[in-house]
Amino acid sequence: MTLDVRNLDWLRKLKIEGVPDFGQRMYEVVADMKNGVQTIEQQGNFSCNGNPSPPPAPDGLRIVPHQTGVQFAIKHDGEFYQGIQYEIDATSAGVTHTYDVGSSRNGVLPVGNLSATYQVRARYPNGPSSPAFRLSGLVSGGGGSSALLPSEGAGTTRRGQPPGFGGPFRSANGAPPVRGQ
Repeated sequence: MTLDVRNLDWLRKLKIEGVPDFGQRMYEVVADMKNGVQTIEQQGNFSCNGNPSPPPAPDGLRIVPHQTGVQFAIKHDGEFYQGIQYEIDATSAGVTHTYDVGSSRNGVLPVGNLSATYQVRARYPNGPSSPAFRLSGLVSGGGGSSALLPSEGAGTTRRGQPPGFGGPFRSANGAPPVRGQ
């Protein structure tokens, strides 16, 4: 979503005696500023209208027991911008703890042998969270294997891609994702 500039077409038609192209030049100045703001919005996941949209919800969550707790793998094949972060909620006996796991879609939560239900949400910094993907059933931590689950990537990288190979956004067609709102 880009900055809304009112009366831009009116500005283009302005005429001042002695400067016949005044309106056109002013229009170009304002249009260039508007395009610059749009670039900043895309690169920084901002909304200059004050309504940032959440990224699409994650597609899946895998939780398996690990020697120190549980290991997670977040599946997220949606189209989104860089700066995406993930939050995993663990709920046990009516108490929920939220773990901010950053941009990585793989890791270990140090919950010990806790039996809990889990869900994952995605968000951009300073924006609202996406709807949660809920994992059905309880998972008990502790024990299990120390072998790692296959990599789901991090940030805008894809499954199995090394870090640093993602761009400013991830999309199926190479064009920036369409923002909500």
